[in-house]
Amino acid sequence: MGDLSHLMPAWTNLLFIPGLIAGFIIHELAHSLIAYFLGDLSQAEGGRITLNPLRHISWFGVLTFVLFRVGWAKPVRIDPRNFKHRYMGTFLVAIAGAAANLVLAGFIMVLTAVLVGLTALFSQQDPYKVLTLLAIQPNAGLDIVAWTAAFTVYSINANLILAFFNLLPFPTLDGFTALASLIGLLRSLYRQSPQTGDEQRVSPISRSTLGRGSSLPATIHFERGAEYHATNNYEDAIARYRQAIANDRGYGPAYVNLGLAYLSLGQRDRAIQAFRGATQYAADEKSKNEAWTQLNKLSQYSPLTPSQAAPSPDASQTGPWTNIRPAPNWLALGLSSLFALAGAGCIYIYLTIALIGFLTSGA
Repeated sequence: MGDLSHLMPAWTNLLFIPGLIAGFIIHELAHSLIAYFLGDLSQAEGGRITLNPLRHISWFGVLTFVLFRVGWAKPVRIDPRNFKHRYMGTFLVAIAGAAANLVLAGFIMVLTAVLVGLTALFSQQDPYKVLTLLAIQPNAGLDIVAWTAAFTVYSINANLILAFFNLLPFPTLDGFTALASLIGLLRSLYRQSPQTGDEQRVSPISRSTLGRGSSLPATIHFERGAEYHATNNYEDAIARYRQAIANDRGYGPAYVNLGLAYLSLGQRDRAIQAFRGATQYAADEKSKNEAWTQLNKLSQYSPLTPSQAAPSPDASQTGPWTNIRPAPNWLALGLSSLFALAGAGCIYIYLTIALIGFLTSGA
């Protein structure tokens, strides 16, 4: 048999890993952020608006990229019906990942230019020589030059490959989704007739106000129930909340408000049943957490007599639960972003100093 060693991937492919991990995270985070701001709140419920690599990275996808230069991350699932403008929203979400990779590649290019410039200045080397040194060959060793290349040239290449590969118009890739949404947008604009005066239509209630798992009929019943609830019309509010649940069993906010309405009427056992229903059937974590909070409050007080079970003067003031929009942990995202930038700064400072020492030592 002939020598097949030339078919094996070069060890230098491992140098793609730092840039690849950063590229996957920023790619999927960009998808999630744009989808969230355009109305798809399920991204917050699914924990995708984070820098946590475990939420975004497919390690098998990283492995295939190292071996074959083709890889993938955990895809972001969106519901275009949550967007005010369906096709435009889908298009913006589709191109957000590739755009984020291009921005990250440009940022690393700037850092690489600074690193090369400082290294050339303090080591008295030609900048072009320093730059070509980072384009290491497969027979090179794993030294400071290789580590520097991993965070500069290879990171840039990894993000450029991710950006342009995902923009290819093939099914399952972002480019195909972007192209399909553009075609849909053009067709909708062509079919749309101008509306003026009384011909203008009122926009329906958006499903995005309640997050994932909410149907339009359930939304209508819930919001009508909340109106009754706010005016202390608890019986009608309860009827509406039950209608919302009947239309959508996973409609968490309806369970919570149903329990609050029962509490206002002094019907503690029914309130507990409603809150427990939320913990079992709610499709969103926020409703489940609110239901557990209410159940915990009720566990602090058990009426001993029927008279004690009557609503207190303050009970009638219990209004509907309206804080139902799932939201990301912006503080955690901001702090993790600052730590990531600080960590990147430290890495590039160290690599610059170490590379200068390597070149001046005559190695």
